[in-house]
Amino acid sequence: MTIKEIAKLANVSLGTVDRVLHKRGKVSKETEKKVLDIIEKGNYKPNIYARGLVLNRSYKIAALVPNYNNGEYWEMPSKGIKMAEKNLSQFGINLSILYFDQNSVSSFTEKAEELLKLKPDGVILAPVINFEAVKLTKKLDEAKIPFSLIDSNIPNSNALSFIGQDAFQSGKLAAKLLCSEINSKGTISIISIKNNENHNKTLQQRIEGFKDYIYNSNFIANITLIEHNIHLGTANWEENLTQACAPTNNTVGIFVPSSMIHHVAKCIESNFDTMSTIKLVGNDLIANNVKYLKKGIINYLIGQRPENQGYLALESFYKYLVLEKQVPQKKYLPLDIITQENLMYYNDDVVSS
Repeated sequence: MTIKEIAKLANVSLGTVDRVLHKRGKVSKETEKKVLDIIEKGNYKPNIYARGLVLNRSYKIAALVPNYNNGEYWEMPSKGIKMAEKNLSQFGINLSILYFDQNSVSSFTEKAEELLKLKPDGVILAPVINFEAVKLTKKLDEAKIPFSLIDSNIPNSNALSFIGQDAFQSGKLAAKLLCSEINSKGTISIISIKNNENHNKTLQQRIEGFKDYIYNSNFIANITLIEHNIHLGTANWEENLTQACAPTNNTVGIFVPSSMIHHVAKCIESNFDTMSTIKLVGNDLIANNVKYLKKGIINYLIGQRPENQGYLALESFYKYLVLEKQVPQKKYLPLDIITQENLMYYNDDVVSS
């Protein structure tokens, strides 16, 4: 059934049918009921291709994400966003990606102002600089610009959707995996490796989940937890990392709540005679991490499908703006457990250096 047929059966104009379908403009209750009854009986479904041609409408979507070097984590969400643009451009979805330096607050604010000047129909935001990201979401809210969040969530932000990992559960999973590899008493080091002092809510939630599992398990009697913060770029960061890997002579496991676990793996490899028994669990399927997973130095990687995060974020605007459908406020992606044994099935997901 077409809109033209609905209009003929209801004895109304095409414009009246359009107003009923999209809840725009004034239509009498009697006319609205007549049109809706015909739509229901005729099982009407909109032809999105035809609708796009008739409306001749395009939608500007702006993405604000961290810049990256080849092989780094943020290459994957960007790749997913670009792939979605390629598939959805036929529906009038036009994409602009703005990249900021995640180690610079001024870089984020500069790009945020540039984004607002574009007056987009929707925004994809990676809120890795949390405080400044919150400010931006308030401005978007005031401007009535819908936004989707990827990788990290901002509670009570009125986001159209959040697409990413359940970070707390990811941390619990990491603890369970690490404990399954440990057969003796000893110390577990939680090592946060950072480029800056910016607060990363996702990493903190992973740490909280990790500790929650340990505190509520039988391992609590045998394990000592020690937390370390390593800031890359400081003069003695490598020395500090070596000390963090083995703060005592009985370190049995290390958890890194980010994609930076390859730095720990390299340290273990360099001190293999004294650290070879330490078990490692970290996050993200990037090439530098895969290298040490293949060698058996990293025991487990937990993947969060960042390419899918980018793709689904742009697709959510297609559904919301073009299809005029509601989208889920939260879309948690599976927690993938990657080991030497199943790595071969994830080859297409690895970002190559």
